[in-house]
Amino acid sequence: MVTNNDEICEGLYNTDSWDLFDCHLGSYVISLLQLRYVSSKTSILGRALRHGIVDLLDHITKNINQHIENNTTTIGTEHRLYHSRNYTLNIQEDNIPYSIINNNDNKFNIEISSLAPTVFYQLRENIGISNENFRQSFFQNNLKDFTNPGKSGSLMYKTYDDLFILKTLRDYEARLLIQILSGYHLQLTQRVTIFNRYIGLYCIRLQGSVSTINIFIVIMLNTFTPSLKINEIYDLKGSKINRNSMGTLSLEKFYHLKDMDFRDLYPFGIRIPTNIYSKLKIIIDNNTKVLKKLNIIDYSLILGIRHLDMSEDEMIYRLPTGGISALLHLNDRLGLMSMEKFLPNIQSSNLTNNLTSLSYSYLKPLEMIQEKIDMNLYYNNDSIAHATLPIPGIINKTNQRVYIYLTLIDMLQTFDSCKLLDHTFRKLTNHSKHLEYSVIDPEAYAKRMNQFLFEHVFIDAKDDFPWTITSVSKPVADLNNKSMKKKKSNQQTTSLPTRRHSLDRQISNTIVEFRL
Repeated sequence: MVTNNDEICEGLYNTDSWDLFDCHLGSYVISLLQLRYVSSKTSILGRALRHGIVDLLDHITKNINQHIENNTTTIGTEHRLYHSRNYTLNIQEDNIPYSIINNNDNKFNIEISSLAPTVFYQLRENIGISNENFRQSFFQNNLKDFTNPGKSGSLMYKTYDDLFILKTLRDYEARLLIQILSGYHLQLTQRVTIFNRYIGLYCIRLQGSVSTINIFIVIMLNTFTPSLKINEIYDLKGSKINRNSMGTLSLEKFYHLKDMDFRDLYPFGIRIPTNIYSKLKIIIDNNTKVLKKLNIIDYSLILGIRHLDMSEDEMIYRLPTGGISALLHLNDRLGLMSMEKFLPNIQSSNLTNNLTSLSYSYLKPLEMIQEKIDMNLYYNNDSIAHATLPIPGIINKTNQRVYIYLTLIDMLQTFDSCKLLDHTFRKLTNHSKHLEYSVIDPEAYAKRMNQFLFEHVFIDAKDDFPWTITSVSKPVADLNNKSMKKKKSNQQTTSLPTRRHSLDRQISNTIVEFRL
């Protein structure tokens, strides 16, 4: 059980101006040590944080007529305001192991601060997230831990409804967010942008074995909730080196793909309507200019693709392979055939049933870029598309249809002196390819990002966008399922000996090729 120890106090958070020549080495080292210490306490942090978010949220005045000016903030310092409270977790009641506590007490004390609560409250209101809706996502169920796909090693949580993601930040990242918060708020309310929405910032303070530990946690919108039925997720930076997944593709790896994976799977890019292409090009160029002025790099365009004309099986085996890779693919294919025989459609049916009760993301691509399309044509009766407004796309050369979801994320990494040294070292040791590494200077980073996105990812469809639906009275998903069933039934007419003979011939040819 989490209990409140005292009244909520208010104060101003001290943010030192960040310096281009600050290497943030201390922050890197401290964050690494702190995360190692708290990694065994994620259940405690998640439980206390959830309680603190709900508790401190109720402290924000909802009625402007009830506002009482405090003695802390003045005009221009609202982004530095914090609300703070101490909490105690009872070890025995919450079944927390004694091994994670530094003393023999049955209590675990923790302080939680909500940073810039009024500014983030207004940000949520602008997005359409009321205090009550935000509260509901944290009130009933515990937070869910999930693996961080990035290299930072940050702890990450999701709310039970998958609407919000919580991620730990280094202290200099938290300071940067507070410093740019007023401008960031302006960008989201007065500009057309695909920046991800940061909607809360908290600090957890607990006593470590040597000193006090401060853990900063940011809350942001989840771009790809399970209800969207996303098939592939790409983290795109425009770089080439170490930007591909390892080994053969699997359904799990389709959610952790990178730049070179996109180039392999979509060598000719994805066509999108001309009006959307032009608007998106302007918006992303403006967004990268903003980040360049702030000396920010290492951000990503996270891209989600939902296929309308491609099955999961076709997704995995669409890459041409040879040699030993072909043998591995054939072996996997045989395994899938045997599994399909005994466990037909179990996973997909369960997934479909579970998705019907989940919430959609607050981030809607066409709404973010303020563009409109013919919904009757591109969305037909697809309820998910109508609710989430994805960008329609067509895979070049195959004319297969997709829905696209996207946003810019990880916008708090500055080009500090450590990164400058890394970039200089790459330039001296590998001059011809130094711009292909992830870490480069902000101007080159922005230029590379725009060039990659609008030469290799998004292609201007112009007059070549054959989005045809045979019957507008049926949802797109139903049409796809019908065509897939028909395709599978045609495949099943092939006799087993013939199929086995075909596989044997492929294996033999591969072995010969491999020996050569």
